[in-house]
Amino acid sequence: MIHCCVYPFCCQFIEFANSVAARADKLRSWQKALFYCGMALFPIFLSFSFTTLFGNAITFATGVLYGLASLGKK
Repeated sequence: MIHCCVYPFCCQFIEFANSVAARADKLRSWQKALFYCGMALFPIFLSFSFTTLFGNAITFATGVLYGLASLGKK
């Protein structure tokens, strides 16, 4: 479902995806970082295994990148 928020062109025929995408665009980088990292850690807490770690690594990495982007230029 999160991909409908970030990539609305994938779900352009789903009506509510555009309103969710508009709200997601208004979030700051640190808010997106918390959302992505939290979304990646939740399944790991439910079922800890290598496949869950591997499957959520990209989502967690996206959260880390948004977190680094919120720091700004140094």
